[in-house]
Amino acid sequence: MATISSLGAGAGIDAESIISQLLTIERQPITLQTTGINKLNTKLSTWGKIQSAFSTLKDASAALTKDTLWQATTAKTSDSDALTISTGSNAATGSYKVQVNQLAKAQFTATPGYDSKSEVIGDGVLVLEIGAYTTNPDNTDEIIFTAKTDSSPVSIEIGPDDSSLEKIRDKINAASAGVTASLVTDSNGTRLVMQGATGETNAFKISVTEGTTSGLSALAYDLANNINTNQLTQSASNANVEINGLAISSASNTLNEVIEGLNIQINKATTSPVDIGVTEDTGRIQTAIETFVKAYNDAIGLIRVQTLYDDSSKTSGPLQGDTTATSLIRQLRSLAGSSTSASAVFDRLSSIGLETKTDGSLSTNSTKLNSALKNLAEMKKMFATASDSNASEEGLAVRLQKLSDQVAGSDGSINSKTTNIKSAIKRSESFISQLELRVAATEKRLRAQYTALDQTSLRLNGLSSYLAQQLSALSN
Repeated sequence: MATISSLGAGAGIDAESIISQLLTIERQPITLQTTGINKLNTKLSTWGKIQSAFSTLKDASAALTKDTLWQATTAKTSDSDALTISTGSNAATGSYKVQVNQLAKAQFTATPGYDSKSEVIGDGVLVLEIGAYTTNPDNTDEIIFTAKTDSSPVSIEIGPDDSSLEKIRDKINAASAGVTASLVTDSNGTRLVMQGATGETNAFKISVTEGTTSGLSALAYDLANNINTNQLTQSASNANVEINGLAISSASNTLNEVIEGLNIQINKATTSPVDIGVTEDTGRIQTAIETFVKAYNDAIGLIRVQTLYDDSSKTSGPLQGDTTATSLIRQLRSLAGSSTSASAVFDRLSSIGLETKTDGSLSTNSTKLNSALKNLAEMKKMFATASDSNASEEGLAVRLQKLSDQVAGSDGSINSKTTNIKSAIKRSESFISQLELRVAATEKRLRAQYTALDQTSLRLNGLSSYLAQQLSALSN
């Protein structure tokens, strides 16, 4: 029997093309379902963007309800080279005069110069002690070293393998004894320089016990016992500052909370008092309001675009006609235009310069806003007042924060919307799976039918050929 080279060849027809066209018709419901899923996915993505926009609006609204924002202060100085100022949350507004008579200094000592950093000095034990050098009140020619109460002597063993200048430096630094060591090289050679912390109680003395190789005593220092005092290059001292005429002594050049809520970094001595002014941080509050306006406009603008119908292109946004989306626009516009009795001065956003435009977005009247920023107490009330008993007394930022939480929260309207969309997508995908099985069964049936047709056609063609041969033989 003849074989079939391709489906339909036996019957003399293009069966593959016929089957393909039939299956295309059969797959039309799948195409419709796929198109529907794509639209649902677009809606799902759009709602995700809206949820993110409301989350941003919630954060921006919440920022306007924080005491830390409305209590924020900023400080300015008449000499920023001499003083660097920052304020904390408890800084009060006011002005101060600061005279820096002396900076806090650290003790520095420097050994004589050596040929190189690898030169062997000697082994033994170094003992570092932190404390203060003071003059004996009973004998002004006598210097006394008094160890710091919260400090203990630190012993550093210098073995034969650690006795070079650079290794001694490393051993001192590794000991964390309140003294750091470094090497300075110039025309006089390489010297070991040791430095303590600033402040007169952070001076240091170094005692030495020689080991098997002498030479380590060159690193000893003790002003009280006149040991290598020529190595002293700078004495430890406190900062001497006057604030509004009050004398302040500090071991550090950073004065934290000397004035409550202020951190003052003194950088140099001054010849006259430096003025410090602490004022309300209106710039920070203005930035928070601008952030709020942007978040509000982004949210309402996003929804508006997604619900529009464009006449020119005859296209609609993915949420065109969606009642949930249009309801959100109405709620935002209603809150933006609502009033509050929380403040006796500012009763709505427009009263501080945040005016509603025809498209629902907010515009900023800078003149009105700058004027309103001069009365932060009342502005805070308008934004941040909380009231569980009387909604009319609630601040506008509090209301928008609550709305945003209701919309974008786990139990909010957006989450409910996206849950329904996800369920619809899942149902469509399940239906497509069933349709795919039906298409596969249809294709199998059609191929079986056309295969049978091919076999039948081949048998008939063979019979026809046989009969023609027999008739030809009879005629002969």
